Amino acid sequence: MRGASVSGFGDWVRFLAVAAAYSVAFLLFRWAAPLSLESPWFVCTAMVCFLGLAAVARPVVSIRMPRSLRRIRAWEVEGGFYRFLRVPAFGMLLRRTPLRLLNRDVYLGGGARDTVMLSVQLEAAEASHFWAALLVVPYMVHVWLQGAWSAVFWVSLAQVLVNAYPVMHLRLTRWRLDRLAARAAVAWRMTPA
Repeated sequence: MRGASVSGFGDWVRFLAVAAAYSVAFLLFRWAAPLSLESPWFVCTAMVCFLGLAAVARPVVSIRMPRSLRRIRAWEVEGGFYRFLRVPAFGMLLRRTPLRLLNRDVYLGGGARDTVMLSVQLEAAEASHFWAALLVVPYMVHVWLQGAWSAVFWVSLAQVLVNAYPVMHLRLTRWRLDRLAARAAVAWRMTPA
């Protein structure tokens, strides 16, 4: 029990240190190269920083999808919708490039890993991307109302690449993992004692 509290304390220290580092970096950057908080580049950077902070926060804060969006619906994974959008190809790109290093907690790996824990990690990563996308929506509405079409385009592109495709890929992966776990449970029950 003592190790768990020390580990929890260490996770909080790491989370607070990363948050402080982001804050200091932001202040230094604003001092060195003043830019508008309404810049699409600032908003995209803030979105990525949120994702980094959310990843560090996972051990201390449970990040979840809204209850109504947790369940994976049949239309998402059946009928070719994700295939049409090339979500499996996006997943292959993630696995076969250094991008896989952005979140190593969402892979089974070579060893036997608890599929329940992996499912929790997948949902936490999915939720991080969902909340990061939601964080940027007010800015997108603001620039759209102002007619700043260039900003709308660049932030929308960032939303699709940094949030929408990862969310779809993580949902597809969670669905596949659930199917794999269900098959394993059936096979285990059918194994003679």
